[in-house]
Amino acid sequence: MKKRIVAMMMIAVMAVVAFAGCGEKKEDSESKNDAAEDSVDSEGDTSESGAADGDVVEIQFLHGQPEEERVQVIQSIIDDFMAENPGIVVTQMPIPEDGFWTKITTLMGTGELPAIVEGGVDQLRLMNAEEAIDLEANTEVIELIGKDRFYSGVLEMVKAPGVDDYLGTPVSGWVSGIWYRKSLFEEKGLEAPTTWENILAAAEALNDPANKQYGIIFPTEESDFTEQILNHFTGSVGFDLFDADGNPQFNTPEMKEILEFYQQMYQYTMPGSNGVEEVKDAFVGGHAAMAMYSTYIMGALVEQGIADDIGFAVPEKDEVGSFGMTSTMTISNMISEEEREAAIKFVAFMGEAEENIKWCHMSAGGSNPVLKDVADDPAYLDNEVLKAFGETAATIPDAFENLQMLGVKDGEVHPAMGNISGKFIIPRCINSILVQGEDIDAAMAACQAELEEEVAAIE
Repeated sequence: MKKRIVAMMMIAVMAVVAFAGCGEKKEDSESKNDAAEDSVDSEGDTSESGAADGDVVEIQFLHGQPEEERVQVIQSIIDDFMAENPGIVVTQMPIPEDGFWTKITTLMGTGELPAIVEGGVDQLRLMNAEEAIDLEANTEVIELIGKDRFYSGVLEMVKAPGVDDYLGTPVSGWVSGIWYRKSLFEEKGLEAPTTWENILAAAEALNDPANKQYGIIFPTEESDFTEQILNHFTGSVGFDLFDADGNPQFNTPEMKEILEFYQQMYQYTMPGSNGVEEVKDAFVGGHAAMAMYSTYIMGALVEQGIADDIGFAVPEKDEVGSFGMTSTMTISNMISEEEREAAIKFVAFMGEAEENIKWCHMSAGGSNPVLKDVADDPAYLDNEVLKAFGETAATIPDAFENLQMLGVKDGEVHPAMGNISGKFIIPRCINSILVQGEDIDAAMAACQAELEEEVAAIE
């Protein structure tokens, strides 16, 4: 049963990865990785680092940042660490995105998983299901860094199921929310689009479809993007997709309220099945006053020269509905005790402000600090992309305080969630109601039936 559940969860992992990089194409990954490996070979040569004395512990760090410039930044972090810890040699293993999970699976199967692996929380959940993670070591790292330094939502996301430990240590992350043109809001005297009421009021006031100007744009296509953005609204009313017994509860008054709100928003958006490119292009191109997208849109806004006019908000109703994902480092349980201690020291080193800022600046804007003091550090904001957004950049990481995700409760993912996300069952329902005009009650009933089938299939 465990293997079957892991296979189904892999579908959800690939969906999250697709959106996480939606504003940051990794072009020529293989050629860049070749250069990265050359860099690692020369920089990590143990013959020049004192390994010959026999007292050096060597550990490997596998990550999904193969771009040459990122490898260089990571090497500078490693160099800083090794300068402070001369008895430890860290060698990085950059893996291109398209082969990342395959590599991890292979290494787990042979019992040769490196000491440290950096990835998304969904990938870590799969690794934990294969019993490849040292949960106690990860918890020790978080305690060394200081639990109170992390945004609480971040730690909730990386909780290990069934125990009081953690899947890994978050080092950065991206969030999504509502991006809006501040000047347009000021002209109309509108409040920031934080509450559902303010969102609708602004969407209506700023909608001018005759001139191809829309009040808001959000995903409506049958895709993972649509499901991910839905988390903002399910989270803001505290909606759980499954009840305490694991049964789906989609066809409910709570979900109907959310979908009726979607119908209202759809009156003021660009009609049709809109996805990543449509949402991004409409907002960056000036055809929408608001857009729901991840922080990876920030680079494009800077290039367009409008960053200083952009605000950021997270929808709220009964509570704040944040959604995002973290870049997390986990420690393998396939290593020696000496390697374990070295790995704990290195991951804890990532909690030092200077090193954490270096990591976040590899993809400034898209990658945000998950440590509150780092988010407030002037050195973090001292970056050309972030400075372009002014005060807005300083408020974005606050969204990490209340992260929520459909199908996840108390650190446990419902075993049917992989298939549910992979088959776009919920996005298809949203699309049928908004784009195809299907009756909302009929669409919800059909979606409920599909969800029940997926749950029954795993029992």
